[in-house]
Amino acid sequence: ILMTQQSWTWLLCVALLATWSCDKPEQPSGDTSTTAVATEELSEVDRAAEETWASWDETEDPEVKVGLARDFLARYPDSDHTGDFLGSAVYHYTESLGRSDEAYELVEGTLTKVEDEDTRLETQMQLAVLHSKTGRLEELSALADEMADEHDFQFTDHLELMELATEAGAWTLAIEQAEAGLAFATPEAFKAQWPDYDDEYAARAGRRRTAYCKAYQGWAEANLGQYDAALASFTTGVKDTSFSLLGVDETPLHLYWGQTLTLMDEPEDAMDRLDVEALYGSKEAKQAYSEAWVAAHGTEEGLEDRLWALRQEHAKPLPQFALPSYEGETFESAEHIGDVLLIAAWNPG
Repeated sequence: ILMTQQSWTWLLCVALLATWSCDKPEQPSGDTSTTAVATEELSEVDRAAEETWASWDETEDPEVKVGLARDFLARYPDSDHTGDFLGSAVYHYTESLGRSDEAYELVEGTLTKVEDEDTRLETQMQLAVLHSKTGRLEELSALADEMADEHDFQFTDHLELMELATEAGAWTLAIEQAEAGLAFATPEAFKAQWPDYDDEYAARAGRRRTAYCKAYQGWAEANLGQYDAALASFTTGVKDTSFSLLGVDETPLHLYWGQTLTLMDEPEDAMDRLDVEALYGSKEAKQAYSEAWVAAHGTEEGLEDRLWALRQEHAKPLPQFALPSYEGETFESAEHIGDVLLIAAWNPG
């Protein structure tokens, strides 16, 4: 069975539309328009941040980048830009330069100068990132407790700590944060944080919060050898998760469920759980599918053929449509069967 050009065209269009996402899965979509602000209207700190980012974009040298961040933070340690510059510096210190000790010195030094509560939380979260990257699990857990006592946490704070705990293998902390996050997995809690969104959106967002919590909780339980509890968590969460246009889970629930089934020596079930994720999801999902395939067959031989068959199975024919062009003419999809079409979608505000 061969996939037709028509099917591939529709698949490409849907894939392009599905690639849009927010930086935070929790962040609702809204008016994405921006207003140009003249440099002379910016505050001193905003102007300095703009100039620093301009210099940042002109170089690929991580040493220069962390130097720019350090210089800005030395002048303005407590501003709306602190978290962004710290996060960027931490990334390059740990990923590019391999000097986490200098990252600790920068973050901890900045923290002593921060008084604003929101900026302090952002700075502490960067310290949590460092603990996660360096495997300091006890320090990470203690910091999470300190932050929860000091701040009025939102769901996104618990979610970020779930992610960091999972990356570090701090499974007990991941479960604790997932359980704490469930208290915010309601429409009411969502609207308390985002009051301008309607009840229908809030209901979907509340359910998606449950799916996130159950995904991280289940994966932590699986890594602790608590497989029955893990499967119960995934089964609870799957009722509330949401999917992209291509059918990819917008939470990590299916990824972790599939990986858990592989750990349980059930690779065929794992592949069933991961097939769409492997085609259109993350690199981690494709790797998880590959591991399940090898566990089932003892070799990677035949894997690409299987993925190709799955692509044909999940391909969809392009529906016919007509849209007006900027020139006032009508664009007929039926006239372009076999062509590759690029469909650009945006929020007009």
